[in-house]
Amino acid sequence: ARPGRPAVAACSARAGGPPGAGGGCRGTMPPVTELTLDDDAKRRVLRANLTYVAILVPILGLTAVSLGISTRNVALAVGYACVVLAMIPLTYVLARHFTDRSRVTFGDGSVTVQGWGRPRRFTVAEIERVVTVDSMGFGGTTPTHHLIVVGPTKRLALLVGQMWDRDQLSALALDLAHRGVPLNPIHQPITPVQLRAMDPRLVPWRQAHPVALGLFVGLGVLLFFLVAFVVMVALIVCPPRPAGRGRARRAARARLRPPRR
Repeated sequence: ARPGRPAVAACSARAGGPPGAGGGCRGTMPPVTELTLDDDAKRRVLRANLTYVAILVPILGLTAVSLGISTRNVALAVGYACVVLAMIPLTYVLARHFTDRSRVTFGDGSVTVQGWGRPRRFTVAEIERVVTVDSMGFGGTTPTHHLIVVGPTKRLALLVGQMWDRDQLSALALDLAHRGVPLNPIHQPITPVQLRAMDPRLVPWRQAHPVALGLFVGLGVLLFFLVAFVVMVALIVCPPRPAGRGRARRAARARLRPPRR
């Protein structure tokens, strides 16, 4: 440890893990614990994000074709297609950045969750209860464990099993329980809809009803293509006339008229 700074000890968040193991927790003495993602969790996050992008890119590619046909501007359509294709490497870079930044710090009477954007910090006094779920899947994913931190009016944090292992979430739940926060474990398998029925704060509507959300998004995409098709047909059937052609015709007719006496 450097002079004037507290000593920092690294430990694994997995039970029995060696000090400094990947995905472990680094604690400062006294007693703050920091949870980070292990290599397997990072790979799962990268794989999930790239899968979603692989589904989205072909759909957006069709909009590039529609844009080129409707506007008759090849450069605009090619530029849009390049932006769509750039989503693949951009998603990889952002996902790597997210997994490297993700961490949960607790142990001093507060919890700090770092992911995208600014860290979210809340104290024990702001937490109404902690809910641990043994088996639940979001959006068709494989059911796994989760930890949900609930405040008086909203959900403060959701830590999913695809990123955090059971030992890490258990350490956080037990720390908060020892500080007087009510702990509500749910051991039986449950769905997001059932969990939302218990308390709407636990699961937002968009997570409880991913099929309905997908239908709304699909309807929006369908309406976009319908409008683009109507515009394309209108341009083909009734092409716009150049603004100067009408004035030229009127001038020609005026020259052909006999002069007035």
